[in-house]
Amino acid sequence: MLSRSRHAKFFRLALYAALLAYVSVLFAAYTRLSQAGLGCPDWPGCYGKLFAPLTAQDLQAAPLEPPKPEDRAWKEMVQRYIAGAMGLMMIRLAALGWRLKKHKRSQQVLIPATVLVLVFALTLAGLLTMGKQFKPLVMMMQLLGGMTILALLWWIAMREQRFWRSVAPSRTARSLRPRVVIALALVAFQIVLGGWSMVNYAGLACPDFPTCQGVWWPEMDFLDAFALWRDVGLDYEGGLLNLLGATAVHMAHRVGALITLLYVGWLALRVLRVGFEESLCRYGMLVLAILLAESALGVVEVVAHLPLAVAVAHHGMAALLLLSLVTLYHVVRPPRTP
Repeated sequence: MLSRSRHAKFFRLALYAALLAYVSVLFAAYTRLSQAGLGCPDWPGCYGKLFAPLTAQDLQAAPLEPPKPEDRAWKEMVQRYIAGAMGLMMIRLAALGWRLKKHKRSQQVLIPATVLVLVFALTLAGLLTMGKQFKPLVMMMQLLGGMTILALLWWIAMREQRFWRSVAPSRTARSLRPRVVIALALVAFQIVLGGWSMVNYAGLACPDFPTCQGVWWPEMDFLDAFALWRDVGLDYEGGLLNLLGATAVHMAHRVGALITLLYVGWLALRVLRVGFEESLCRYGMLVLAILLAESALGVVEVVAHLPLAVAVAHHGMAALLLLSLVTLYHVVRPPRTP
């Protein structure tokens, strides 16, 4: 009875940690976008003006509006409190996992320990790069680290819960497994492209849809777009990615979004078609609904000139899409042996 109570506690702690990690991902996206002075916080206007800039050139020439020091301070303090709470929860989760390992050989200990290391590694990296925290590569490291922690915590919660069980081994489940892995890889790569677009503030490079700057394939500079390190960072005093580079980042994100939409959409429809016997249809519907919502938010984000709320929602929906595919992979993998 005591062991069962501890297992329930381990599951609840993993679930709460995953929820806190999701809040952290959303708040970090809000902080990055709002602190840049980009992304219209008011809509349909933009920073008190009736209309937002209509062309990429106007958007590029628009002056940055650095936030007030007190506005930046409270956001950074909230992030630190969230990181501290996450660290304490992961210490507790890893310790509880090691205690339960004595009674259950299949108890998860490696993944909680990995997440614990990641949390403290990101915290240490944030302290070491404090003076370069607005460099795109540094912000990208924090973004991908947060997404990785979220996915791993959700995987821990999935393996501990009893509601979404793995289906019995079958031909359908075996055929879906590698396809879900491909979908996970595509979504992860698309998150990388979307994150690179966000940390370089390239979301406004193409203010029209489905064209970009009035043409289907504008002039771009991919070498400058994907340079990992620059001498000049995003410090609110200049140093933004030039228009050709920003356009290249934005278009790469669009092409990746189209490929992801087609493949993950096809996978969700296939799960709906073949998953009746294994009760997989609900997972296909979940993935499809989140995928369509994420695509719609991406389009609205472009045509509305990056409203802050929509940009943060787009980021949060990308995290949910990743978690829905983690859930789908959990149910099509072989059941855990006692």
